[in-house]
Amino acid sequence: MSNREKCYMIIDGFTEEQLANIVALLSSAKTLADETADDAYCLRLYKEYEQDPDKEGALEIAEFANQLGVAL
Repeated sequence: MSNREKCYMIIDGFTEEQLANIVALLSSAKTLADETADDAYCLRLYKEYEQDPDKEGALEIAEFANQLGVAL
């Protein structure tokens, strides 16, 4: 039996009032899982940046604008 099937069996035992709480709980868990995945992705990008031998230091805003051809 799959986890999905197990969940369906458990859900069938709840009242409508209990299901309202379960929906709220699952929504929160889903949001947390999505945010955790986003955080892991950002951390991976940052670590890749830190290990990049070609990275440059910070630029002054005026110099960056000049490189882009933007007049400040």
